[in-house]
Amino acid sequence: MSKARGGSRPGRRSERVRLALVAGAVLLVFAGAMARAVHLQIVEGPSLRDRARRQHTRKIEIQPARGVIYDRHERVLARTLPGWSVFADPAVLLERPQVLPKLCRTLGLPRDQVRRSLKRGGRRFAWIKRGITPREERAVRDLGLPGVGLVQEPQRFYPKRSLAGQILGFVGVDGRGLGGLEHRYDEFLRGRPRWVLARRDARGRLLLPDAPDPTQGRGGALVLTLDETIQHIAEEELGRAVERSRARGGVAVVLDPSTGEVLAIAQVPLFNPNALRGSSAADRKPRTVADVFEPGSTLKAPFVGILMEQGLARPEDRVFCENGAWAVNGRTIHDHKPHGWLTVADVLRVSSNIGVAKLSERIAPEALYAGLRAFGFGEPTGIEIPGESRGLLPAPRAWSRITPKTLAYGQGIGATALQVGAAFAAIANGGMRMAPRLVREMRDPQGRVVRRLEPVPAGRALSPGTARVLTRLLERVVDPEGTAPKAAVPGYRVAGKTGTAWKVDPVRGGYDPKRVVASFVGYVPSRRPRVAILVAVDEPRKGPRYGGLVAAPAFREIARQVLAYLGVPPDEAVADDEPATPVPPARDVARRAAEPGTMPALAGMTMREVLRALQASGAGVRVQLLGTGWASGQEPPPGTPLDPGQTCSVVFRPSR
Repeated sequence: MSKARGGSRPGRRSERVRLALVAGAVLLVFAGAMARAVHLQIVEGPSLRDRARRQHTRKIEIQPARGVIYDRHERVLARTLPGWSVFADPAVLLERPQVLPKLCRTLGLPRDQVRRSLKRGGRRFAWIKRGITPREERAVRDLGLPGVGLVQEPQRFYPKRSLAGQILGFVGVDGRGLGGLEHRYDEFLRGRPRWVLARRDARGRLLLPDAPDPTQGRGGALVLTLDETIQHIAEEELGRAVERSRARGGVAVVLDPSTGEVLAIAQVPLFNPNALRGSSAADRKPRTVADVFEPGSTLKAPFVGILMEQGLARPEDRVFCENGAWAVNGRTIHDHKPHGWLTVADVLRVSSNIGVAKLSERIAPEALYAGLRAFGFGEPTGIEIPGESRGLLPAPRAWSRITPKTLAYGQGIGATALQVGAAFAAIANGGMRMAPRLVREMRDPQGRVVRRLEPVPAGRALSPGTARVLTRLLERVVDPEGTAPKAAVPGYRVAGKTGTAWKVDPVRGGYDPKRVVASFVGYVPSRRPRVAILVAVDEPRKGPRYGGLVAAPAFREIARQVLAYLGVPPDEAVADDEPATPVPPARDVARRAAEPGTMPALAGMTMREVLRALQASGAGVRVQLLGTGWASGQEPPPGTPLDPGQTCSVVFRPSR
């Protein structure tokens, strides 16, 4: 019995030892776990939390809504609308190859393009497609693909489509201005970008629960000098001139001579900033300020003005024009028609190259160069459009003996359409050249004016007396015996000049008489100018190619509609010393308007009344309404017989 009791003590002792060992081991494991937990929480905690945040969130820059661009009457030309863009987590998408084809089909994107986007992006974020359509946005939501998310981004929208497209410019997918005024005032229009965190849910989808209001940080607004209605008129008539002559294109500029404000600046072909992806660099180029051409005979007007300003020529001075051909300095200068003795006034009226070439012998090269610079040639106008050219006017030291003679009729000098238009606006403004401008006001996001741009004189080209005499000479250009009777506007005096400039052959060199720029530039009413207008048609291919036949009719139509829109009274209603081109008597208009199937007199009617009147005519015509308010101009004139399906245009202005 004593052995049994003695044998139990060692067993209990070993059991206690084992329990102690197990308890110690447990304590060690627990202590290790506690130490590891403390290390993870205290030492590595911030790093691990940051890593987890990076795995589940992504910081994305969101552009704010760009400021609005208005015309001079605060009609919207460019605005920002809510839109959506698609982004993805490259790690999730590349691990799920079955997701990629669905996404590509939904967005209409090639797989290779999407794969490149995923590889170019960061480890956890890549843009897939920005600026998607509402249909695409709904389709992506319905798919609910892992690793794919949507973010609301503002999108630029141009409600007038191609109206002034090259001038307004365009915006890239990142919300930055890339052309025209959008680029020139990008920092002001763009505002302040904001940042947002994208989070991934349990299914791997990317969400933006804290997306910012796109109106926050909105950019400032621009109020332009452009008039939407005048811009539309200029583009329509320029387009018709280009179509009639099957030309490569054309440009037109409408200026207020007294302020330098650009009321319209058009070019054909048009460019729609809403369809940026389908356009070319040539479509987007602002040719009115970037392209340089030889002004041709339009330069004869400033040239004669310079001579008269310096007392070197008078309207009654006579020049022998060599009966159409003059050999001088190893070159033969030709006229379109042979002429003998002509006065200076007639040299302008019939546009004699020989006449102005002979007159150039009266002026020193330095004085001629200074006079042309005073008109703004050879230097940029300072217009707000990026990419403006300074033109080409060599210094006298680079001239040959023939240079002054060719300069006199517009060869050997390069100018932009805006420079030529601004030069004639200076004549219209009594010889004072005003700096052309496109922006009237800059406003902050709350609509407060932060900067108002006032008219800026750019220098005197002629004295008022010389400008007045030159205007009388340019009025004769539009007479039936002049080179541009088709520029005449019924009821108003017109002063202007034609131009038909040969283009240089880029391959063989020298001039190519088959490739010309046909132009007309002038101002109206000539004695109290309201608008200066230039129309230039590039390479007309059908019919006559002279400026008086190609560009002058477009000038007339632009001027006629703009004067009606602005409510400018005819010259016959203003006391003056010479009769104006008469308008049809009012009684005759009323009589013809009453006949069925003819164009009624629409002046003073509302849009609804106009539509009713045209419907009542019984001709079944189509109607084009321009502007707002009450009818102030129409095409065709009252009493004109109407054909079924014919398009009738009616211009409206805000007040009767």
